[in-house]
Amino acid sequence: MANDRNNKNGHQNGNIEKKIIIAERDNISAVMENGKVTDFFISRGDVILGDVYLATVDNILPSIDAAFVNVGSDKMGFLHAQDVMGKGALKDKLSPKQKLIVQVVKEPTGHKGPRVTTEISLPGRFLVLMPNEPGISISKKIENSKERARLKSVVSLIKPVGVGVIIRTEAEGQSEADIQEDLEILLEKWNNIITAAETMTPPNLLYRDQDLLYRTIREACTEDVKEIVVDTAFALQRVQNILQNWHMNKNVQVTLYKGTEPLLVATDVHKEIKAALNVKVNMPSGGYLFIQTTEALTVIDVNSGKFTSSSTQDETILKTNIEAVHEIARQLRLRNIGGMIIVDFIDMISRADKLAIMEELEIALEPDKAKPQVGQLSDLGLVELTRHRQGQSLSEIFTKKCPHCQGTGYFMNEFNFATPTAEGEYRAKAAKMKLPVNNFKKNKNNRNQNQQPQAAQQEVQVEEQQVTQPEIEVENPSSVAVQETEKRENKKKRNNNRRNKFEKKPEVQNETPEPVIETAETVLKPNEEIKPVIEVKTEEKAPVEETAKQESEPAAEEEKPKKTRRPNRGASKTRKPRTKKAQEETTEEKVEE
Repeated sequence: MANDRNNKNGHQNGNIEKKIIIAERDNISAVMENGKVTDFFISRGDVILGDVYLATVDNILPSIDAAFVNVGSDKMGFLHAQDVMGKGALKDKLSPKQKLIVQVVKEPTGHKGPRVTTEISLPGRFLVLMPNEPGISISKKIENSKERARLKSVVSLIKPVGVGVIIRTEAEGQSEADIQEDLEILLEKWNNIITAAETMTPPNLLYRDQDLLYRTIREACTEDVKEIVVDTAFALQRVQNILQNWHMNKNVQVTLYKGTEPLLVATDVHKEIKAALNVKVNMPSGGYLFIQTTEALTVIDVNSGKFTSSSTQDETILKTNIEAVHEIARQLRLRNIGGMIIVDFIDMISRADKLAIMEELEIALEPDKAKPQVGQLSDLGLVELTRHRQGQSLSEIFTKKCPHCQGTGYFMNEFNFATPTAEGEYRAKAAKMKLPVNNFKKNKNNRNQNQQPQAAQQEVQVEEQQVTQPEIEVENPSSVAVQETEKRENKKKRNNNRRNKFEKKPEVQNETPEPVIETAETVLKPNEEIKPVIEVKTEEKAPVEETAKQESEPAAEEEKPKKTRRPNRGASKTRKPRTKKAQEETTEEKVEE
C-alpha cells in the first residue's frame, strides 16, 4: 500500500508546474505549485538567520546553564551550554567580556532575543561546511547505498583535516568537480570570517548569508522548476549567471516582468499572504481549519464543515482528515510555523483509518526542509509534532499586536462599580448581622469608646440583681426599642409596688438602678458609625433613674391603701424621745436668746 501511495505521489509530482517569483524590490520571493504558494522567502529585520557575529559574553547564569552575549542589537543573544563547544561546566568554558564567534540559529521573536551558537555552519549548494566539528554526514533522503558510498569517498578526499562536512540532498548525482568547487567556495568564506574577527572590535557583524535572490535560487531551484520571474533587469542577469555557473537546470525559463502593477499583485501572491494571516483556512471540499498560535504552541483544529459528499459518516471523516493533512503541511511551510504543534483531527473509530492518517501525514511532511518530527495519535484524536524554527513566522513579519487588546482579540467592557449603600439599609444589615463595633470605629475614637464599655462593665458587676436581656434578631430595631422600653418601665412599677406593700422601711434612694440596654435606635445617630456591641453610658444613666423613680413613686402612693394602725397594747402614752438633731436645734435657740 505504501509503495502504491509513493508511486501515486511521484506521478502527481511529475505533473506539478513549479514556478518561482522573485520581487527584489520588496525583498519577497515565493514558490508556487499549480498556482498555489507553498513557500515564502522574506528578508526582513536587522538580525537574520545564519548571520555570524563577533560577540562578547555579557552575563553567565549557571542557574539556567546559559549565558547572554552582546551581538550589537537591542536584545541580548541567548547562548545555551549545549551550543558551546568543549567539555566541562559553562563557567569553565566562558568568562565575562570574552570574545566569541557566534551564529544566529533563531531570529528574535517578541520579547525574546536571538538564539546563537558557537557551532558555525556555512551552507552551500551541495555541501554544508562545519569548521569546528570534524566528520562527514550524508542526508537521509539519499537512499541509494552506492551513491552514498561514492559521495562519502569523494568528500573525504577533498576536505581538509579537522573540518566537518554535511552532504546535502542536491549533491546526489553531481560530479566530483562540482562538489569540490562548492567546498572551495565555503572554505574561502570561513577564512574571510577568521580574518575579520582578528581585526574588528566586538560586537560586530562578520558574515551574512547571501541576499534574497541567491538564497531563493539555492534552496528552491530544483529540476522541476519551469519558470523564474523577476522584477528587475539586474536580477535577471544575476539569475542567469548563477544558473550558468552552477550548471543547474537548463530548461528553466527566466522572465523579466514588465507590467505596470507590482509583481506580487499581478501574480496574486499578495492574496496568499493575506490568506495565510487569517485564523480560518477553507478547504476545497467544504471543510476548514482553525490555526491559532500562542506563546507556547500552535493549535490546529480540523472541522468537516459542509463536506457531505460521502455516503457514510466514517468515510466523510476519513476524507476530511486526509485533505486536512495536506493542507496542514502546506500551511506549516507557508506560515513558517515552528516549535510545538498540536493537531486536533476529527475523531475516528477505525484503527485502519488512524494508521492511514498518520502515514499520509508523514508523506505530506517529507518535502519540508524544517525536518518536522511527528508523534503518535492519541485516543482523543490529537497529534503532536515539532518543527524546527527557521527565522520569523509570517505573522511576526507582517503583523503587530493591537495596542488596545494586546493581541488577545478581546476588549474589556466598561462597567460602573456599585456605590455605597444607603444609610438606613446599611444600619438594618449591620443590626441583623450583629457586626463587631471595633471594625467600624475610627482610630481617633478608639480610646474613648473603649474606656466607656470598661466603666459600664464595672457598674454592672456592682449590681447583684441585674437581669441579662437576651439578644433578639430583628429587622426593625426602632420598633423593638419601644417595646423593650415599655417592658422595663412596667417591670419597675411592679417591683416598686411590691416593695412598698411588704416593706416597712422606706425605699433606699442610693440603690443602684438596673442599667439600660441600648438598642440600635438609641445607639445609632445620624452621621455616626455602626456600634454593634451595645454600651452602657454612665452619663445618660442618672436621668433615666430619676425618670423611673418619679414615675414609680406617685404610682405607689396612689395604689397604697389607707390603713389605720391599732395602738400598742400596754404601751405608755408617753411622748417619744426627741432625736439628737432636735436637741441640737433647741440648744442653739437657747444660746441665741
